[in-house]
Amino acid sequence: SPEPDEWEIERTDIAMKQKLGGGQYGDVYEAMWKRYNMTVAVKTLKEDTMALKDFLEEAAIMKEMKHPNLVQLLGVCTREPPFYIVTEFMSRGNLLDYLRRANREEIDAIVLLYMATQVAAAMSYLESRNFIHRDLAARNCLVGENHLVKVADFGLARLMRDDTYTAHAGAKFPIKWTAPEGLAYNKFSTKSDVWAFGILLWEIATYGMSPYPGIDLTDVYHTLETGYRMECPPGCPPRVYDLMQQCWHWSANDRPTFQEIHHGLENMFQ
Repeated sequence: SPEPDEWEIERTDIAMKQKLGGGQYGDVYEAMWKRYNMTVAVKTLKEDTMALKDFLEEAAIMKEMKHPNLVQLLGVCTREPPFYIVTEFMSRGNLLDYLRRANREEIDAIVLLYMATQVAAAMSYLESRNFIHRDLAARNCLVGENHLVKVADFGLARLMRDDTYTAHAGAKFPIKWTAPEGLAYNKFSTKSDVWAFGILLWEIATYGMSPYPGIDLTDVYHTLETGYRMECPPGCPPRVYDLMQQCWHWSANDRPTFQEIHHGLENMFQ
C-alpha cells in the first residue's frame, strides 16, 4: 500500500464550509480544497475519542478501494489532531433522504432500478476484494448528479481473513438490516451484506420507508425465524421482489452472490 505521505494533505489547504452531519466519532463537513478549487467532504475525528484506530483503519481501507460506485478517498490529515478523511463530495446527499423527498414522476421505476444496480456494482467489487461492508443501507449511500449513487461509510468495513467475521460482544448492529446469523451469533460475511442489500432494495422500492413497519425491534429476529418476510412493495416489479426474497434466505449459503445480483439487475433493463 502507498506510503502515508502520498495521501497526506496540508490542513491549511482545506477550508471548512458547513457541517453536513454528525457521527459517533466526529462530524462531516462540506469543505473547499483550495489548491484545486474543489468542493470536498471532510470527516473529522473528535479530539477526545478513543476511536483513532477505527478512524485510521477506515482511511486505510479507503486507500485500497477504487470503483466508480464507491465514494473515493482524496486524502487524509493524520499527522496531528484533529484528523481528517477527505473524500469526494456528493451533491445530493444520502440516498435515504433523497428517496424520501423524491419527485416520483422524475424518480420512476427505471431510475430506482438504475440506482439499485449501481449499489450492486459497488458491492460486487467489494465482494471480489473480500471486503464486507457491514452497514449497507440507504442512509450509507450517497447521491450525485444524474442519479449517480455511491456506497459510503466504511466505518465498519472489514477485510475477511476467512469467510466470516465475528463482531465483538456488545457490538451495536442496525437490527433491521442485519442478517439472522449476525443477530444470533455476531457472524458477518459477504452473505450478510447480501441480506442487507435486500433490505436496501426494499427501501429503494418504497421511496425510503423504514423496514418492518409495525414490528418492534425486539421482535424482528423471532418474526424472521417463523419465516415471515416483508411483502412486495406497491408498484415494485415482481422480478425485483423475487431478488429481495433471494437475499432474505435464512441460510446464508442459499443467498446469491453480489456478482449474480448485479447481473440480474442489469438484465432487467433489457
